[in-house]
Amino acid sequence: MLGRRRWLASTALGALFVGGGARADVRGLPHVALGGLPTRVSAHAELAARLGLGSLHVKRDDEGGDVFGGSKARKLEHLLADARARGHRSVLTFGGAGSNHALATAIHARRLGLRAHLVLLPEPPSARVRAHLYAALDAGATLHAGTRAHRDDPSRAVADFAPRDAPYVIAPGGTSPLGTAGYVAAGLELAAQVAAGALPRPDVVYVAAGTTGTAAGLWIGLEAAGLATRLVAVRASGPGTASRARVAAEIEATQRLLRASGSSLAPTPLETRFVLEHRFAGDGYARPSAAGRAASATVGAELPLDPTYTEKAFAALIATAPRGAAVLFWHTFDARLPPAGAARARDLPAGLRGYARG
Repeated sequence: MLGRRRWLASTALGALFVGGGARADVRGLPHVALGGLPTRVSAHAELAARLGLGSLHVKRDDEGGDVFGGSKARKLEHLLADARARGHRSVLTFGGAGSNHALATAIHARRLGLRAHLVLLPEPPSARVRAHLYAALDAGATLHAGTRAHRDDPSRAVADFAPRDAPYVIAPGGTSPLGTAGYVAAGLELAAQVAAGALPRPDVVYVAAGTTGTAAGLWIGLEAAGLATRLVAVRASGPGTASRARVAAEIEATQRLLRASGSSLAPTPLETRFVLEHRFAGDGYARPSAAGRAASATVGAELPLDPTYTEKAFAALIATAPRGAAVLFWHTFDARLPPAGAARARDLPAGLRGYARG
């Protein structure tokens, strides 16, 4: 496995992404290591043959972050570091009741000495949602039953839930220019792994799309590294959450931030090689789809998928990947959960207590 400094230094943008000191990070941007990066690439030859693909590799971002985090760790490495650098003692973020992002924020904020406020919106109840809520309580987070109005107006969320804390606000999914910069580095990481022979240059990359920051960052990183591949972002939530216009805006804002930090990145507008796939979202966020369930049955225990995001993304791969192509699936979901602690239903706020029966 390439060390993080080595893979960054091996890219064309090494001068931007390798800083001084003992480790590599995005120059000029705050950063703290949360573990698990860079992530490995796994090969799945038998599954590729069954699907009629030339090759199938999986980028194992589901393993990002010590203890827990998955793909969210890449964004939180910058966002939580920025919160500390700005002198905040707490953070506030948003998500569904079973949000991986919300739980990852709680766990890693506590490790860094920050309090976490989680503003949680309704989603269908399940045993995993319940486990996420208890794990967030065990991590010391303060949970709040929120609404879309809170998500859409963070100042209202702060006023209603943390008026005395003056928390650092993290957008849903960690999608902001600073968070998305973590996925710019991820695109460069993949390019370095291709150059090192860990996998062939993919003809197409599939990734789930929620708030679109992951896809936007990957597009910048892959293009900057000269890895001219097709990127298929598979919408997994409501149509208002993920749109091509939103991805383009995220790309532009992230590149502004990087240029302000000293990058000489050329603009990387969306091209026809970027596809936002809408046909596999089913009934929306946190609602399983028939195609997604079929995808899970196809891969079985070889690659555990989740019904909210990765089942839908893999269903798109099965249905649309060109025969004989070299395909990469970017696996974002972290199936790990911290060991059960002391939290119980009585510890949940009234607006979330119904999930204890999920």
